[in-house]
Amino acid sequence: MVVVKLVVLAPYYEIATYIWSPYLRGWVAKELRARCAEPVLLWADDANRRKLWEAVKDTETYGVLGVGHGWEKGIVGQKDEVLLRVGDEITPEWKKVVFAPVSCLVGKELVPWLVEQGVPAGIGEVTEYWFTAEKINPSGESPEEDQLLKYFLYAEYTFWFRLAEGVTAGEAYDAMIAEYQRQAELAKQVDPMTYRCLVVDWQNRKFFGDRNYKLPLAPGRILTRTEVSAAGKRLPKDRRDVVTVAGRVVAEDGSVPRGWVTVRVVSKLGERSDSVALGEDGTFSVVFEFQWERNEDVEYSVTAAYGGWVGERCYVPSRAETTLTVKSTLVPTLLRIEKAVAVRDGPLVHFGVSGVLRDADGVPLAGKVVEVVAGDGEIRRTWAETREDGTFVAEVSKSYPPLQTKAAVYARFKGDDTYQGSEDMRIVAFPPNWDFVKILVAAATAAALLLALLLAALL
Repeated sequence: MVVVKLVVLAPYYEIATYIWSPYLRGWVAKELRARCAEPVLLWADDANRRKLWEAVKDTETYGVLGVGHGWEKGIVGQKDEVLLRVGDEITPEWKKVVFAPVSCLVGKELVPWLVEQGVPAGIGEVTEYWFTAEKINPSGESPEEDQLLKYFLYAEYTFWFRLAEGVTAGEAYDAMIAEYQRQAELAKQVDPMTYRCLVVDWQNRKFFGDRNYKLPLAPGRILTRTEVSAAGKRLPKDRRDVVTVAGRVVAEDGSVPRGWVTVRVVSKLGERSDSVALGEDGTFSVVFEFQWERNEDVEYSVTAAYGGWVGERCYVPSRAETTLTVKSTLVPTLLRIEKAVAVRDGPLVHFGVSGVLRDADGVPLAGKVVEVVAGDGEIRRTWAETREDGTFVAEVSKSYPPLQTKAAVYARFKGDDTYQGSEDMRIVAFPPNWDFVKILVAAATAAALLLALLLAALL
């Protein structure tokens, strides 16, 4: 199958190229092939002027990317050999090539000059290009190998990946700048220097030429569209969220794509990712779990990236994003007073209260604090802790008027960050204060006798 060819400059002779070029040979080349673009790798000593110009002469070559040291008027390759400079004779085959390597200062004069000579589009840094990294001479199979350089790689090659997916040069450039900004915000939480470098790079990485230019479509290339949805469920008793991601990949010609989708879910609780194979109908589904400490709302960002498939047909990668919020959720509880008794002791009434606390599924809740309150007027309260079987026992005393024979007692569980509160109430009967009643009767009897004596004396 004939594919669009892209020249990848990958000199390998000093520290900057030792760090960056392995990713061109590994990860970038693999991702370009997944998008039906064939990388023409100029590695190490092959990153020279002669091989570059020969590669551009190929009628199927439509781009030059990669890395090389530069200055305002030119760019160098292996061992600082000049590859291209202002004033070179730009032959007709260059006039179909997008020129956008990573190089310092070439946006000052070289790239604008190339566009003036007929190159359709290009990108160039108008100042030095800065980056940070952890590793020298990595394998280069994945940006995740270097936890600093990855921010620059993901951002920079968004341009070429999107261009190979069929968008215009202007759209690909805008996507790249947006990705630089997004990666900068991610890096800001990790390394301030990396953040500052990313900001300088995207602010000074300029586009030149025709924003509407597109790479030609390779025969057999089929554009795809990824669709994704996500649902979340909070399980308070387990202190975890379950996030289910599902979707499908649709081909523009109606066929069913093959391949894999990488699903990534990110939140303040961490990051989870997994690769799942497309089903026979092009669908996919995967479930992630996140543990939490605090029962509060959590927003999850979801990305589903279809990696493409190259065989008799070439299905182009695509991706989709969505967000969801899992709300704070409490488990309902049921508090029941099973027994409430009262004993009068003069002005005081002693209440004995027992009961049980369960959740909505009937599971006993142990170690929870239940407040028991004797009501009417000035209240008295105490607290009890539930046992393994969810039961509790409490005693509380309160004074009542001598002739009062009923009062309310309450049991309340106020809830916590897992369980809702609940309460129960009982009206409890108790006798009057008989000592006071006796005194009252005696006083009434004495008053009646005194009245009788007075009446007798008057008569």
